[in-house]
Amino acid sequence: MKNLITLSICLLVMTTSIASTYTNISFSKKDDGTKMEITLTLNDVKAGQKLSIKDENGVTLYNQTIQKTGIYNSRFDLSALPNGDYYFEHNKDYYTKLIPFTVAQGEVNFDKANEKVIYKPVVRIKNDFIYVSKLDLEQNDVTIDIYYSAKDKSEFKLVQSDEISNTMKIERAYRISDQHKGNYKVVIKSNGHTYNENFKI
Repeated sequence: MKNLITLSICLLVMTTSIASTYTNISFSKKDDGTKMEITLTLNDVKAGQKLSIKDENGVTLYNQTIQKTGIYNSRFDLSALPNGDYYFEHNKDYYTKLIPFTVAQGEVNFDKANEKVIYKPVVRIKNDFIYVSKLDLEQNDVTIDIYYSAKDKSEFKLVQSDEISNTMKIERAYRISDQHKGNYKVVIKSNGHTYNENFKI
């Protein structure tokens, strides 16, 4: 378990140094000043990753699957959005990057100071144990629920539930009984996101 947790934390810490430098945003306006466009550049993307625009309530207004690995460039006209707070959400393998911006009277302003990274939980199965680890720099509330089904995947029963608060580095190990072979589902809720892992033992 120690090696597993160390590896996952090292990977997450490594992405911290990348996360703050991989975004570039430039602005441009039409000659008549009626449209403000931004060019969003993301370095080190992979094909299949998701890029979304969401409002302050988490409602998805735009969703795109990145097609090519490497550097992503795209232009957006955000000035047509109603006044309010929004953010780009870029889903990567180990974390999600949030890039907030505000629209006011057709003007778009990005809040670089409040860009943040939400680290995804890591779930591993080894030797009849479920290992869960997560790095949470903001120490938000995290809920871990484990469900079990002996046969039918539609009939899951909650067998373990943990609520964790004020913890930066979460590490949990759950033993699976030899008498409970079947389908398992781990549901982790944190930072307004829900993560699901399904497996069979």
